[in-house]
Amino acid sequence: MSHRPKFGFFLEYVEDIEIAKSFYVDILHLEVERAAPVFVQFDHFAIANDESMSGNREPEVYWIVEDAEVSFAELSQKAEIVQPIQQKPFGKVFGIKDPTGQPIYLVEFARQRPSQVVSAKS
Repeated sequence: MSHRPKFGFFLEYVEDIEIAKSFYVDILHLEVERAAPVFVQFDHFAIANDESMSGNREPEVYWIVEDAEVSFAELSQKAEIVQPIQQKPFGKVFGIKDPTGQPIYLVEFARQRPSQVVSAKS
């Protein structure tokens, strides 16, 4: 690929975002980096209670790319596409299968995302 993906985060779907957020903040002392009503991101880990990419609410792994269209064109020649490129409120995203058959998602974040920065990384 012309631009290597950068590891983004592991996403876990939860039933109650506030209870889950409290656990990670109050018990594990994680720092919230970005937040929206249905999404909370920590350092390389996130929780959400909206609709999953696959529809089955299984955990998801996200890699960040600079240009989703270019990455999709390159990767579609080399890997099985499990989710065609889509425009979502948070950016352009598509999915491919890894060698074990698990889906991984590649995302080009939108400049204006629904989640807001809560804390700056140090």
